[in-house]
Amino acid sequence: MGDGGAGTPDTIVWADQLGGQLAELRQVGERRTLRIGDRQTVIGPETTVRHRGSLRRRQLVIEQPDAATFTYRYRVPWRLVFLSWYDPTFDRFDAEADDPGLVLTHLLGGTDDWS
Repeated sequence: MGDGGAGTPDTIVWADQLGGQLAELRQVGERRTLRIGDRQTVIGPETTVRHRGSLRRRQLVIEQPDAATFTYRYRVPWRLVFLSWYDPTFDRFDAEADDPGLVLTHLLGGTDDWS
C-alpha cells in the first residue's frame, strides 16, 4: 500500500470503554487520533496528556498548541472503588485493570496520579 497515504488502513492501537463511551486510539503512519464517543482529537508530538482521578470521578485532559483543550470526564463503578479500599495490595497494576484511562494515558505518554 503506502506509508500513511490515502488508501492505507488505519490501525486500532487501543480500544476500551471509558465511562459509558467507546474510546479508540487509531494510527495511520505517524498520525494518531483519539475518538471517545462522537468526539475526536488528533494527538500530535507536542500534545500534553493528563489523567486525574478522585474517588469515582476521572478526567482525561489533552492539550495541544493552537487547539482547544480536549477534556473527557467519566466515572468508574462504585464496586471497583470499594474493592480498592479493602485490598491492602492495591497498586498501579490493579488501578490500570479497573480504569482503562490509565492505560490510554500511558500509551499517549501522559502523566497520571500514579506517576
